[in-house]
Amino acid sequence: MKALYDVSFVIPFHNEKENAGSMLDRVLQFAKKQTLNFEIVPINDRSSDNTGSILDSYAKKHKQIHPVHRKDGGELGNTMGIALQRGTQKAKGKIIIWTMGDMSDDTQTYQDIVDKINSGFDMVFGSRYMPGGSRGNLDATKAFFSSKGTLLAKILFGIKVNDITNAFRGFKKEVFTKVKPKGMGFDISPEFAIKAHKQGFRLGEVPTVYTNRERGLPKFKLWKMIRSYLFVYFKLLFEK
Repeated sequence: MKALYDVSFVIPFHNEKENAGSMLDRVLQFAKKQTLNFEIVPINDRSSDNTGSILDSYAKKHKQIHPVHRKDGGELGNTMGIALQRGTQKAKGKIIIWTMGDMSDDTQTYQDIVDKINSGFDMVFGSRYMPGGSRGNLDATKAFFSSKGTLLAKILFGIKVNDITNAFRGFKKEVFTKVKPKGMGFDISPEFAIKAHKQGFRLGEVPTVYTNRERGLPKFKLWKMIRSYLFVYFKLLFEK
């Protein structure tokens, strides 16, 4: 299918009534200022609050917003990976940018990601751990394990970038179509990166600054994330 947009912003939201409207405003402001041919694909990931109605109200006012409401499943725990898969499948942009609904990602990084992809890279990460990047106010323990997760991927798979555990990234839609990531939760971040690397896609990075959420409850469970990452690494290490 021919792309209808230059960029699709895919944003998962799970019980983010405090952030949903503000996040959409931030992306709209950036994209319109840059005069992008864009769409926003927000995913209401089985929210029990009024996140879904907020997304629908914005869609009525802005033709670029195309919500996805995910109500199926019933899986336990975080399902951010499934939400990202659903949103990316629906997206009609040449370039997909994954950005989080808790407003932790720096919108100033969006253009750097797009420019880097247009220069020849297939997937570009917003990196907290490269020169010029910063973990910002991310908890030191979480930062330690997220950075070591990428270090382990460097050792096991020869990856050259510095922050594959960060879901914040852009990539050509064709990369997603060919790689077919299957991670259900936060594990989709390293899984997608490692699979793309193993299939020969060119990975790059640009510096970004992380900001902890100010409103709403975090969905991040550190030890569960670590276990899921290790399982993915072990599986991919022996996968042809």
